[in-house]
Amino acid sequence: MAKHTAGRAPKKASAPAKRKPVWKEVEEREAKRVSNRLRERRKYKRRRLAVVYDVSGPRVRLGCAWFAVTVLALVAGRLAVGVLYSAVAAFAALQTALAWRKAGARPHRLAAGAGALAIGLAGAISTPFVGLAILGFVGAALFFAYSVAATTRRPVNPIDIAAFTIRCGLFSGFAAACVGITARHSLTGAVGLIVIVAAYEIGDYLVGSGASNPYEGPIAGAAAIVVVTFAITAIGLKPFVFPGSFALAALAAVACPAGQLAASFILPKVDAPASALRRIDSVLVLAPAWALAVARLA
Repeated sequence: MAKHTAGRAPKKASAPAKRKPVWKEVEEREAKRVSNRLRERRKYKRRRLAVVYDVSGPRVRLGCAWFAVTVLALVAGRLAVGVLYSAVAAFAALQTALAWRKAGARPHRLAAGAGALAIGLAGAISTPFVGLAILGFVGAALFFAYSVAATTRRPVNPIDIAAFTIRCGLFSGFAAACVGITARHSLTGAVGLIVIVAAYEIGDYLVGSGASNPYEGPIAGAAAIVVVTFAITAIGLKPFVFPGSFALAALAAVACPAGQLAASFILPKVDAPASALRRIDSVLVLAPAWALAVARLA
């Protein structure tokens, strides 16, 4: 027995699995990110209108930070809400103008940004000022367009320059103005707007960013709106009183995705980089309709 045991060769311990070098892990992770971006670009390449989900970067953390900032603005008062949305609208106009310039158009960036800011701030001060701000923005866009046409050597159409400048700044600025108008008429109406839009964006992003079709995200967002509306209605603050509160919920469920599509129409292509515009795209259509509805219900 001892001889038999002694004749056996001792078993070698299995070698531990080699771990990949850190540089290799980083390369593979970056390759996955690049492939995801290319897949997203191919997904939107042939579509003019689409709800775009940017999955690169800390999007969830940025969304939570945006909601926290809007809550702080609500606590600070009506004017703070208008200033916050006006500032974001100005950045949206600047980014949209930059995207159009890269696409070959020639909007005036500073005029677009200043116009969006002025229109948004006008809504936080007085409703008639919004009309005056829009007229002033159109006049400024025409002035700068003809100035550029007169000083450039290349033949350009000033009407095209003015039209693209207005396109970049008007819609985001008017949406911000309507948020400010809502806050002036009813602070609870502005709170409901921000909470309902946040609920829609959470449901839409969590489901839609991984969905294989463009319908699951907005449907999930609409379901989140219904849940939040039940909670707000239970509190009983005007204008969120049954059945008017669910009429507002239905309005939001339709207008939020419509605003996302409108943002795609404003941009030269659906995946053009304009993070500030995408931050407020859900209120592009909803905010004007919401301001009117709250004024009727409050």
